[in-house]
Amino acid sequence: MEVVGVLCVALAVLTWGFLRLRDLAERVRSPEQAGLPGAGSRALVVIAHPDDEAMFFAPTVLGLARLEQRVFLLCFSTGNYYNQGEIRKKELLQSCDVLGIPPPNVTIIDNR
Repeated sequence: MEVVGVLCVALAVLTWGFLRLRDLAERVRSPEQAGLPGAGSRALVVIAHPDDEAMFFAPTVLGLARLEQRVFLLCFSTGNYYNQGEIRKKELLQSCDVLGIPPPNVTIIDNR
C-alpha cells in the first residue's frame, strides 16, 4: 500500500514538472511563433476625434510599439468644436509623439 502511495506522489511530481516545462517553453517563444505580428509589421489605428488615441487606444499603441510595429494613425476630424481645431491638431501630434507615432505617420482629415 505504501508503494502505491509513493508511486502516486512520484507521478504527480513528474506531471507537475512536465507541465511547468511546457508552460515555460510557451513563454519563451518569439512573437511570430506566438501568432503575433513580427517586428517591422505595420498597424493602422483609426480614430474619430483628437484625444481618442490617448483616452481609448494608448495601451494598444504602446503594446504595438513594444512589439516594434510601425504604427500609423488616421483621425477623421480635427475636433474643431468651439473653433479649437488647430489646437486639437497640435495636441494630437504631441500625444502621438509621446506614444511613439512619428508625425509623418499621422493623417488628419480636415473637412471644413
